Amino acid sequence: MAFAKISVFEALSRRMGWLSQRQTVLADNIANADTPGYAPQDLKEASFQGALRRALKPMAPTVTHERHVDASIPPRREPEAEESKGRYETAPSGNAVVLEEQMVKVADTQMRYQTMTNLYRKHLQMFKTAVGRGS
Repeated sequence: MAFAKISVFEALSRRMGWLSQRQTVLADNIANADTPGYAPQDLKEASFQGALRRALKPMAPTVTHERHVDASIPPRREPEAEESKGRYETAPSGNAVVLEEQMVKVADTQMRYQTMTNLYRKHLQMFKTAVGRGS
């Protein structure tokens, strides 16, 4: 049985891939901490509501008779993106990498990756138990 095709495992694998890519970006930031003019990068985390909106077709009630009440909700405007916060600290060379900030992000990413690994392992164990091969 291919567990990677089950939606739970697929979602966990996608999340682990994203966290792995983020760790690479953060490692590049740390490696370029002394590069003049280097601005730190980070991956933007996808919002759950945005993913849900993309996955589901919008549904709206239709009025089939003139005496029916129109219960449709007017479309909501997307909130405008906030301007990114100003750089916390910039070196005289123009480098804006703050090592402490990057290390906190690395630790957070590592903790999230470990959580996904544990969830993957627990779900795999649950499936093995359900099939009769678990301990």
